[in-house]
Amino acid sequence: MFWKRVISAIILIPVIIFLVWWGGYPYSASIILVSGLMLIEFWGLSQSIGGRGGRIVTVACGVLFCLSAVDSIGFKIPVEFALALTLLLPFSYQIFRDQVNLAFLSVASTLLGVVYIGWAFGHHLILLRDISGVGRVLIFFLLVTIWLGDTGAYLFGKWFGRHKLRPTISPRKTIEGTIAGLVFGTFGAVGVWSFFLKDVMSFPHALILGVLLGIVGQLSDLSESVIKRSADVKDSGQLIPGHGGLLDRCDSLIFSAPVLYYYFVRLVSPT
Repeated sequence: MFWKRVISAIILIPVIIFLVWWGGYPYSASIILVSGLMLIEFWGLSQSIGGRGGRIVTVACGVLFCLSAVDSIGFKIPVEFALALTLLLPFSYQIFRDQVNLAFLSVASTLLGVVYIGWAFGHHLILLRDISGVGRVLIFFLLVTIWLGDTGAYLFGKWFGRHKLRPTISPRKTIEGTIAGLVFGTFGAVGVWSFFLKDVMSFPHALILGVLLGIVGQLSDLSESVIKRSADVKDSGQLIPGHGGLLDRCDSLIFSAPVLYYYFVRLVSPT
């Protein structure tokens, strides 16, 4: 399992670096594609707990939220429009099916998936990259912080973990791993700041963001575990060897992306 993780990372990391560095259409398109695949995985999980929402409806509404962040397609889809359709289409789908059995669960799970992935993940990763002058570095700041935190938590939990964090939700996560992940992630944030962001934000901001993203990233990870345990599955999919599905690999970014975006635009660089 460990070596599968390593091989997958060796293949994927250069691709991710290229897309983040390039930005523009390739980056936005990749985020939309990944979000769409994650929404399909989420839809599959919702089916496991009895949801009967439409797969196309779920993906379409989530992609609309992603598109509402794209500013380079000739026009910008208002986020209010995406929200309106997200409320309208899931109910319309249940009405079209003429079903009331599990309709509430179906609509609720669709709305959760769209907001959880389409808005929190896809929408904000595109907004972050589009911040003038520093978007590219902010994405790297986020990725390094989260992925170093994940790696530290995984390795220290595997080697030194003795006390379970939340065994019902995530049996393998330990308190020792969680603390190590927070430390590793914070060091990663400060490291990126020291090389690339000294002229943009102060050290206290970098330190606070490192700790904040470390905590939120682990909460985001555990939140996906809650969904998977409810669906009684170990992984959201099998797309990435050693990692499971895209939702498994990107779960820590779901809450972290909006936290970094709003912290930066409201507190670091308010306009």
